[in-house]
Amino acid sequence: MLPRLNFIDRVDGRPHILSSDFIFGTLLLNKSPVLESFHLERDCECSASQIELWVRFAVDRFVRDLSIAFNLDRCVVRFPSRLFRCETLETLHLQNVILLKVPSWVSFQSLKTLRLVAVKYADEEVFLRLISSSLVLKNLVVGSCEDENVKTFTINVPSLQSLTIWTNEEYYRLFVIHSHSLKELDIENEYGEVKFIGDMPELVKASVKTYESKGNVLKCLTFVKRLSLTHFGSKVQYHIGTIFSQLVCLDFRGFCNNWWDLLVNLLQHSPRLEILKFEDDGEDELEDDKGCWIQPSCAPECLYHLKTFEWRDYEGKPIQKQVAVYILKNASRLVTATLRFDPYMVSKKAFKELEYATRGSRACELTMMC
Repeated sequence: MLPRLNFIDRVDGRPHILSSDFIFGTLLLNKSPVLESFHLERDCECSASQIELWVRFAVDRFVRDLSIAFNLDRCVVRFPSRLFRCETLETLHLQNVILLKVPSWVSFQSLKTLRLVAVKYADEEVFLRLISSSLVLKNLVVGSCEDENVKTFTINVPSLQSLTIWTNEEYYRLFVIHSHSLKELDIENEYGEVKFIGDMPELVKASVKTYESKGNVLKCLTFVKRLSLTHFGSKVQYHIGTIFSQLVCLDFRGFCNNWWDLLVNLLQHSPRLEILKFEDDGEDELEDDKGCWIQPSCAPECLYHLKTFEWRDYEGKPIQKQVAVYILKNASRLVTATLRFDPYMVSKKAFKELEYATRGSRACELTMMC
């Protein structure tokens, strides 16, 4: 097994600052010609020259997994030129760093995983050069930072199979994605916008957590098989026109006032759905007719195929009861229905009402779980 060098300023979760002399000394004593990994995770700043020297040491030993991360203050990094032609590097992780320069001739022949978390780039060109540096890149993670110079992130990597994007700062970011070979997608988009160019026919699994409806994310998930969708906000504004023809498993979290509208819309456009998991936490007490749920005139086709139904944090509110009764009544092939609840928040009466409600499937087993 190849040696691993991990320098982390924490022990059992508590701060434990390693001195630069200790890191230098450890590197000098290491005689291994090859390194499996070199991880540097610091709670304090390092000089650009120190980082350059330590990374050069790792590259000279044909490192496969390189990670440079800062937990507190962002730090300027300068990498040795030989890093940008490292033929053995398979994984690169950069976190909370300021990256000023990436040469135009950068080439990572073996890089398969690239994680860029809260990285501040000199300009968009630096970002583009970095993500385009490998012809075999499969996994990409991009997390923006609050004082980012780049406002538009264009991702066009033909080999990419897994993409994770998150923006949780109060600053607008635009992500333009051309990756048609994606198999897994994970998006947490708070204030920005995500636009896809073309479809993703190979997409198997997607997780989308959003606070607004900007972009065309849902419209491009036509071929997804497993979807986790979380919506935060005062009101759902999605207008779904896409048929999720391959979707068999939906995990929906509606933390908004009219979550039931989006849920029904999803069901109506997912004809092959077999597994439905659900959770809501909106202010959904019906104070007037405007907030009332109107049942579909025709039951969604997927309810004739649904086999598993799970509701987390069920509280027995009127709108919850209406939706639950509707699903139990129309899901003619349902096998298991599970309601998870807090026994201190929900009375037994709320479940008795569901137990006596009409069920479309005689084989359905209704389970209450704390």
